[in-house]
Amino acid sequence: MYKRDIILVIAALSSIGASYMAYVHVHPIREDIYFAYTHVPAALGCYLAFFVSLVASVVYLKRRRRAYDQLAEVSVITGLVYGVVALVSGAIWANAAWGIYWNWDPKQTTTLILLVAYAGYIAIKSSIVEMNRRATIGAVYNILIFSLIPLTFLSVTLWQSLHPSAEEVTMSALVKLTLVSNILAAALVIIYLIITAYRVWSLEDRVNALLYGGVNNV
Repeated sequence: MYKRDIILVIAALSSIGASYMAYVHVHPIREDIYFAYTHVPAALGCYLAFFVSLVASVVYLKRRRRAYDQLAEVSVITGLVYGVVALVSGAIWANAAWGIYWNWDPKQTTTLILLVAYAGYIAIKSSIVEMNRRATIGAVYNILIFSLIPLTFLSVTLWQSLHPSAEEVTMSALVKLTLVSNILAAALVIIYLIITAYRVWSLEDRVNALLYGGVNNV
C-alpha cells in the first residue's frame, strides 16, 4: 500500500468520525455553530495549502527543480478550492448570524482579496510560455502574496469587524473537540489531495517528455 493510500484511509476514517461528532453526537446550544464545522476547517485548510505552496516556492528558488514548482502550483489550486468553500460557507453563516450574506466586512473583504491574488498566481503562470521564467516569476509572486494571509487574521483587530476573533468565541469543551477533529480531518484530506495532484502532474510531465522529448527536470 502506498503512503498516500494510508493517508487516504486515515483521512476518511477521521472525516467520518469528525462528521459523526459534528452532526449526530454533539448538540451545541447555538445552532449556527454547525457552520463552524465547515467554515473553520476550510479556511484553515486553505491557509495550510498556501503555506505548502510558499515552502515549495522558496525551495524552488534555491534548488531550481521543476518538482517544487509543480508542488507550489497544485497547492495553490487546492488552497483556492478550499478558500472558495470557506468564503461561501462564511457568507451563509453570516446570513444566519447577521441577517446578510455579504456586507464587505474586513474579514470577508481581505479573504476575497487573498483568493483573487492567488488566482492571479495561476493567471500569471499561464501567461508565460518559457518554463524556467514562468516558474521563477511564479515563485517570487507566490512568496510576496503570502503576506496577505496574516492580514486576514489581523483584519478583525485592525478594523471594526462583525467577525469575532478566536478569543471572543466561547464553546464548550466537547464542541471545541469536535471542531478540532474536523480541522485535523480536513488537513489530512488536503495533504492527500496535494500529494495525489502532484503525483498526477509528475506522471503527465514524464509522459510528455517521452512523447515530445526535452529534459524533464524533476
